[in-house]
Amino acid sequence: MRPSAVLVAVIAAAAVAGVAISTTQRPPSPAPRPSPTPSAAPTPIPQGPISGIGFTVVGDPATAQVMLFGGVANYANTWIWTGSRWALAQPVTSPPGRIDAAAAYDPQTRQVLLFGGRHAPYTSGWSLNDTWAWNGFTWEELDRGIDGPPPGEGASMAWDEALSEMVLVTPAGNAPGGDETWVWSGRNWVPKIHGAVAPSAFDLAMAFDPVTRSLIAEGCCYAPVSQLGALDTTWRWDGDRWHQLAGTAQPLPGSSLALDPSAGRLELCNCAPMPALPVLASWTGARWELMNVGRLPIEPVAEITDTTDGRLLIVGSAMPSKPYVAQPVHLWALTGSTWRQLDATTAGG
Repeated sequence: MRPSAVLVAVIAAAAVAGVAISTTQRPPSPAPRPSPTPSAAPTPIPQGPISGIGFTVVGDPATAQVMLFGGVANYANTWIWTGSRWALAQPVTSPPGRIDAAAAYDPQTRQVLLFGGRHAPYTSGWSLNDTWAWNGFTWEELDRGIDGPPPGEGASMAWDEALSEMVLVTPAGNAPGGDETWVWSGRNWVPKIHGAVAPSAFDLAMAFDPVTRSLIAEGCCYAPVSQLGALDTTWRWDGDRWHQLAGTAQPLPGSSLALDPSAGRLELCNCAPMPALPVLASWTGARWELMNVGRLPIEPVAEITDTTDGRLLIVGSAMPSKPYVAQPVHLWALTGSTWRQLDATTAGG
């Protein structure tokens, strides 16, 4: 065989062998990819707050907004009413979720202070006595509660315009001698030695009265009587002690108190599922007078003073008889004797 023929034969053999080797070393074709499993759609954000009992709601004049925090099923959420709609805030820092915290607006710092409550969930959460501030955008913890007021829900807070101080009344709990009154120093709560109201005080309705230029507290519909007087009467704070005002028993089971800027008076709200009773009573500075105001389609839960538009606001829910059921929270405004729903198209309304 000529060398050229041998070379051709060798090349041909090598080619055949190469094909065979490449065929045996070629990776198998990939198996077809399974069809992707559809992921669950994200839960849509409601158009307004949805909560059971225990949410805290406060007017924030610095931002011309209303702030709502916590409550059953809304535990750590902060909602703001912008004047035209509800918006779910996204603060960088937030208090632990809770129910039944006390809160009020501080005009000196232009922030909302929030104290205590019960940690979520309401069935097994522990009592809290921390203090936070809301500046319209985020929360800041001011006091962790060391050597402060006793922890727990049922406290009440209000700004005393005459004395320029924030006042906190904590329920009796385990404190000897009944409830306690504290004043915010700017860094921590300072106790007032003679600040007891009544041994069974809980969730007092409290607000500043421009008529008498003093802080007024209303004992709501509780019946216990002590040496300090009946709890369901009206009290005035003088900066050192609470004084029971004679002959001022409210004509309805009021449980929320706020200033109506248009009338210049405190209005006590029948925030209870008792539709047969009037909804508001007005404080003259010496006595309570029933107001000729119709009931809302929903039951009121809390009152807010809207200083921006000069009106009284009511926050309410449709099913107060089922307080642990999360439900849309609605906002109403009082103009004269007429109610108008502000968030008629939100929160499933």
